[in-house]
Amino acid sequence: MIGIILAAGIGSRLRPMTNEKPKCLVKSAGKPLLEYQLDAYQEAGIKEILIIIGYEGKAIKEYCKHIKGLTINFIENSHYEETNNMYSLYLAKKYAAGKSFILNNADLCIDKCIVSKLANFNSANAIAIDSSLYNEESMKVSLSACGQINDISKAIGQEKSHGCSIDFYKFSAEASSVFFKKISHIIEEQKNLKDWTEVALQSLLNQSALEFHPIDIAGDRWVEIDNYNDLALADRLFSNFDDKIKDIKNVYFDLDGTIYVGSNPISGASEAILALKEKGKKIYYLSNNSSKNKSDYVDRLKELGVDASEQEIILSTDGVIEFLKKNKVTKIYVLGTESLVNTFREHDFNVDTDSPEYVIVGYDTELTYAKLVQACKYINSDVDYLATHCDAFCPSEHGPIPDIGSLVDMIKTTTKKCPVKTFGKPSPDMINSIEASNSLIVGDRLHTDMLLARNIGCRGLLVLTGETSRESLDSSPIFPDFVLKTIADIYQH
Repeated sequence: MIGIILAAGIGSRLRPMTNEKPKCLVKSAGKPLLEYQLDAYQEAGIKEILIIIGYEGKAIKEYCKHIKGLTINFIENSHYEETNNMYSLYLAKKYAAGKSFILNNADLCIDKCIVSKLANFNSANAIAIDSSLYNEESMKVSLSACGQINDISKAIGQEKSHGCSIDFYKFSAEASSVFFKKISHIIEEQKNLKDWTEVALQSLLNQSALEFHPIDIAGDRWVEIDNYNDLALADRLFSNFDDKIKDIKNVYFDLDGTIYVGSNPISGASEAILALKEKGKKIYYLSNNSSKNKSDYVDRLKELGVDASEQEIILSTDGVIEFLKKNKVTKIYVLGTESLVNTFREHDFNVDTDSPEYVIVGYDTELTYAKLVQACKYINSDVDYLATHCDAFCPSEHGPIPDIGSLVDMIKTTTKKCPVKTFGKPSPDMINSIEASNSLIVGDRLHTDMLLARNIGCRGLLVLTGETSRESLDSSPIFPDFVLKTIADIYQH
């Protein structure tokens, strides 16, 4: 038995993600869709795979080049824009007609066991179906009185539907010959190049020319990926988010981009936080933003309906203060907001000195040229400087605006000097004494929030309400443990 994967399509409903890659290489829960299928074939002991490629086919070949344990051959459908998957399968006639095979479309996330169940099913010809679902857009099957499949179509009504096909089909050698003969007739004589393979299968089932039985995989995981909503469902399902969140005791929330964006709250954020608290989770709030102090954040959260104490707020400035005290520094110059200056003053640092030991560079939303010049004068005179965090820009309701990274770049260009130390996310110093095994960091940025989770060995949940889009995530080397559209989706309603 061989496996045949139809992977020639464009995947237009996943654009712009599929502008430069085939749909089957889009990732879900950190794995390309194609990998789910190949893993399932290997689990079933099916070693020979035939993939029909078309759009961005070179990328599929490149991806498969280093896969071990499978013999993968390719057939190219150069007419993928004018044809459908029946034509793609027709191109495999020379290699597959008269052979037993399992056939699937390449846009599926599936549990690894599904191909094994299908291959070992006691019927020679079978369609994997999910009897627990009825979906208007999916192919459904209906059964005869003796339990054979007598129809497959999107048009089957709920009263006749036995379940949704998951687009995995098992053909015996005999059925393979009949099936390819039918496809050849449709392609060669009827000149119909734009139909699904199911059209040929439906005709044969209606005529009782083939005997197929359903294998019910209800309870196993599978998602057909047509659009971004499907991808969101697969991300959640195949990362086991709903099971793993039960074991989490401590949740660390990023603020801007996660709970709010600029002055706009994220809808449902306060309700999600309250739900976590009701389930016994300890909640903390992390921010690199050094333009405000902890009481500012407590007030901001209260406006959003979130009760928080200053002890639950962790800021990038905490690490700076700890570093300065550990090194017995008392005199500093602060390039930052009045709120940041007052934070250091409240911790007994001399912020009015003419001879600072360090310059502290923060996110200064009250920046003036005079303050910038004074900082550069000190740095030019060989005073080291510290950066409270590294963010190049800050998300806002108007789009990204300059953050400390832009300011540090200006100072580096001017003085030719870099900060001697940068605090905040993703430095592990941001969170001290964290219980990594049962903690979760929730944020919107890969290179700060999710990298922090990786650096300290805890789980990371990326939300798509701030900096990171689903498109940029797909091409990132940092893939979080979990992905949700928004923190409002933490508990589904």
